[in-house]
Amino acid sequence: VQWHLNTQRELPGGMVAEIGYLGSRGVNLPYYGDPNTTPSEYLPDGTKRVIPGAALRYPSWGRIRTRATGAESSYHGMTASLHKRFSHGVQFQANYTYSRSIDTWSGGLQGSSDYLTGAGSAVDYWDPEFERGRSSFDVPHNFVFNAVYLLPFGDNSTGFKRALTSGWQLSGIVAVSSGMPFHPFVGFDRAGDRQSDDDMQRPSWAPGRNPSNAIIGTAEQWFDPLAFVLPAAGTFGNVRRNELRGPNLRVVDFSIFKNQRVGPTQVQFRVEIFNLLNRANFNPPSSPLLFQSGGARITGAERITSLATPARQLQLGMKILF
Repeated sequence: VQWHLNTQRELPGGMVAEIGYLGSRGVNLPYYGDPNTTPSEYLPDGTKRVIPGAALRYPSWGRIRTRATGAESSYHGMTASLHKRFSHGVQFQANYTYSRSIDTWSGGLQGSSDYLTGAGSAVDYWDPEFERGRSSFDVPHNFVFNAVYLLPFGDNSTGFKRALTSGWQLSGIVAVSSGMPFHPFVGFDRAGDRQSDDDMQRPSWAPGRNPSNAIIGTAEQWFDPLAFVLPAAGTFGNVRRNELRGPNLRVVDFSIFKNQRVGPTQVQFRVEIFNLLNRANFNPPSSPLLFQSGGARITGAERITSLATPARQLQLGMKILF
């Protein structure tokens, strides 16, 4: 189910402003996990633990890959935009979205993730609510600005000077957004539920630590691994799914066009620069496994090892319009 409300207002200078709200609610969404687990329960303090002495639900079976329709989601977003119609050689549009997306699952196909930071399997197939957290695609702040400017040169010139100075066009796109959510993993079956997907369990917060003070923010150490501890044996950690957030995204693309009339044909020469500022936009840590099976910490879990966007790229081209 989706609903939206927006309003527009025309402004001087050929501009139109718009602000709106968009919401959605999803039920019976795809949900993946292994139902062959040991039953668990909640203690009065909210701790989730494996029932002492309980056995696997289907002891004669191994992994039972199951994709059901038990997940749900909710999305709320505020949108704002400012659009200037083309006049005096200038056109631009700015769009900003402030949103929040929460769900109990963000996809997963046969043990893999549909999203870069998503888990491939639920911690407990029988407890979808335990997976409630930020959607793996949740980006609370997203801003995009694009503009086109026709340089006002050469229109009154003639001959070679007009061919050289007229028809130049500048354009650019600026994209700014929040980072993708993620969470660290214990790395082994600390709770003892004995399911095959034993590396999906999450740790607990160390005393006094929380998402606001766990991020360090460098590529070598994006988060502080000491902010997380092993849960008590036989229990599941209290870190929620996607409780941390990766690096933000900043990209500027820029292009220069030269439009040249050759008889009845228009030739366009293009110089396009992607990631103009050559900013290193990083993905979240790709392997945030914190502990070995004996409880020793794994080094490098907090390290970022991949880029979300390529380095600066220059592209030359020619387009013929006829």
